[in-house]
Amino acid sequence: MKKYSLFLIPLFLFFVMCQNSNKKAERVGAFPSDTIPMQYSYKYDNLRLPILDGVVNDSLHFKVFFDTGLAGNRFIISDSLKKLFVHDSAFVQIGKFKKQMNINFYGSNRRSFINMLGKNTILVGWEFFENKIIEFDFQNQHILVYNELPDVTVYSKIKIALFHNSLLIPAQVVLQGKTMEDTVIIDTGHNGYVNFHTDEYEKQGIDTTKAYYGQSTALYGSISGFSIPADTIKIGSLYVANQNMRITFDNTNNYKGRSLLGTKTMENFSVILDLINYDLYLKKIDN
Repeated sequence: MKKYSLFLIPLFLFFVMCQNSNKKAERVGAFPSDTIPMQYSYKYDNLRLPILDGVVNDSLHFKVFFDTGLAGNRFIISDSLKKLFVHDSAFVQIGKFKKQMNINFYGSNRRSFINMLGKNTILVGWEFFENKIIEFDFQNQHILVYNELPDVTVYSKIKIALFHNSLLIPAQVVLQGKTMEDTVIIDTGHNGYVNFHTDEYEKQGIDTTKAYYGQSTALYGSISGFSIPADTIKIGSLYVANQNMRITFDNTNNYKGRSLLGTKTMENFSVILDLINYDLYLKKIDN
C-alpha cells in the first residue's frame, strides 16, 4: 500500500506541472486601467465628435473635446474664461488621469466656440494620453485606457509616423474609379471621412462638376471647400464602403502631411491607439 501511494505522488505532481504549463501558454489579455464615458453625438446629430467629462484644477468642470489632431501638451479654452486662471498652465483630469498642461486661449467669438463647442468646453489633444494605450469604442461610447497592449490578434496593425507631433498613417481612397493615396492625420476633430489637399484631385483628373460646395467650421474660422462621393476607403488592410461616403477637399490642407482621417471612417472600427510604441490597430465592426 505504501508503494502504491508513493507511485501516485509523482503522477499528481506531473499533472499539476502540465496544468501550470498550459496556463502559462495562454495569452493573458491586458485589462483597462480606466473606462472613460464618451458622448459621441454632440449637440447636433450630424456633429459626431468624442466629448468627455473633465475637471480643471480639481474644481472646474468642463466638457472635453478630445481631438487627436491637436498636437502639443496644451488645452484650448475660450478667452471669456481667462479670469479663472492666474497661471499659464493648469491641471486637467479625465477619468483617473491628471496632467499639467499649458493653456491656449482662443477668442470666444470664433465659430468653433459659438456654433460647435460653447464656452464651457475645452479642447485636449492626443498628448494627454501620451505613453498610454487607448481604445475608442464608438458603439458603446467610451474610451478604454490600458497600460499595456491588449489582445490584438485579430486587428490590422498600421505604423504611426510623427510629423510635427501629428499622428500620421497611410490611407487610400477610390473615387470615380481612380485611386488616391496620401498620409493622413488621425484626427477625431474632423467630423468627416477623409479630407485631402486640393492638388490630389487635380493630379488624378477628378470631375468636380457635381461636387457639393460649402463651408465647414475649424478652430481658426470657417473653411471653404467641396466634397465628392467616394467608392472605398482603405486603411491598412481594411476597407470602408457605403453609399453616403464623401471625400472633402479644401485649400487650407494643400501640403503633404495635412490630410485628415475623420471620425466617420473611424467609427466603422474598434480603434486602438498605442501611444507607447506608436502603432494603430483596427478591427472592423460588423454593421
